[in-house]
Amino acid sequence: MTDERSFTAKFPSSVDESEPPAYNNFNEESRPARDWSHGKKLRTTFLVGCLRFVSSLAASSPSFALPTIASEFGTVGDRQLTALPLSAFLLGYIFGPLLIAPLSSTFGRVRVLQCSCLVFLIFNTAAGFASTNASLCGFRFLSGFGGSGPVTLGIGILTDCWKADERTRMIPIYTLPVQLGPAVAPIIGAFTTKHLTWRWSFFCISIASAVVQIVAVIFLQETHVPLIGSDTSGAKKTILRTAVNEAFQRPLRIFTLHATTQLLALYAAVTYGIVYMSFVSFEDVWVRGYGQRSDLASLNFIAIAVGEIGGSLGVRPFNGWSYRKLTIRSNRADSARPEYRTPALVFGALLLPAGLLLSGWSAQSRLFPVVPNLGVALYAAGEVIVLQFTSLYIADVYEQRATDAMAGVYILRCLVGFGLSIVTPSMFHSLGYGFGNTLLAGSAVVIGWPLPWMIWAYGAKLRQRDQMHT
Repeated sequence: MTDERSFTAKFPSSVDESEPPAYNNFNEESRPARDWSHGKKLRTTFLVGCLRFVSSLAASSPSFALPTIASEFGTVGDRQLTALPLSAFLLGYIFGPLLIAPLSSTFGRVRVLQCSCLVFLIFNTAAGFASTNASLCGFRFLSGFGGSGPVTLGIGILTDCWKADERTRMIPIYTLPVQLGPAVAPIIGAFTTKHLTWRWSFFCISIASAVVQIVAVIFLQETHVPLIGSDTSGAKKTILRTAVNEAFQRPLRIFTLHATTQLLALYAAVTYGIVYMSFVSFEDVWVRGYGQRSDLASLNFIAIAVGEIGGSLGVRPFNGWSYRKLTIRSNRADSARPEYRTPALVFGALLLPAGLLLSGWSAQSRLFPVVPNLGVALYAAGEVIVLQFTSLYIADVYEQRATDAMAGVYILRCLVGFGLSIVTPSMFHSLGYGFGNTLLAGSAVVIGWPLPWMIWAYGAKLRQRDQMHT
């Protein structure tokens, strides 16, 4: 009893008790995927996580190969052109969700997921055969377009299979693959570039993608309610016309009209952009700054992986405990609210700027490598906590429309990541790592520290306002 009073004292009852209506008309009984066995749902979640992991591998795989690629294609000396093969992938991540999310609502998540993964496989392989910097960037864009499928649709499949209280336990399987991929890929890219050729950094990912896709074709089943048990063959023209009309409307409409989605997307974009900047700057920090060999320098990405695993698994018990405590406190069986996820967000808001300051100034001073890597692990932990909160909150609010809502978040995330990755070399060249990371930490504080309080105090009212615009 004392623990509960202490907990609720920190988070007073300021949540509006008038819960806004749902954003869709589906109920628990209309979700057949939730009646699957626990093992089948777990297998589905794991397979989607594997597809997300392979897609995210491609996001940062060329990071340590950029100097070699620039030397081969004659872009040495132009920092923006040198970074473009890495950043072009994010452009595909920007445009892909606009089409993929609405199509999944019409044709089913798994069918669209498989098609998008096939597009990713084809053009990621083509990137390995590119003969110019322009063709490489073009193939990277198209592979990013296809690779955005599992990233966009994962939240919808998670919502189809699991109830709100179950999603807290499953969220690491959903978020960790897409976070660990960019941390593992540069290591693969660095060693293949050093001992084979930079082209094998793409071929290795394509091989892994082909294997996972074959397994997914065999075992993945449709989870989306409108398609299960229905025959759409007699209405193909109507379905196609509806899909095209909605393709560029629903995700943008949710994003532009819903304040809660805008707030979460802004913070998620800042955190993602910060981590993506590290992919661009790592080669400069460890190879030029610390004098390490490129393949050995890539091992510093392990710090990102350690931070993300620690942040994801470390905050999960508290997230589940606080969610249950706040739900019980409300004295209503059906009163679990998205805002009850907010306490865990505080950890992410604190870890992100702390890690940035530690990593930036220790790298600037050339301290022992463990120190900047500790800072990297801290801000990586903060980033994954922010992503988990965003995913859970949107899944709770939008349920069957979570894929469309999350598409807007991913679009802004990748747009910011693309822009920051282009300016990263020039920024750190001008400011240095200490002041550069201080600037980023300040941005994280200005945006991130007020957000938990705003969501806690005004989340329900904002959702009520958003419902009026739906």
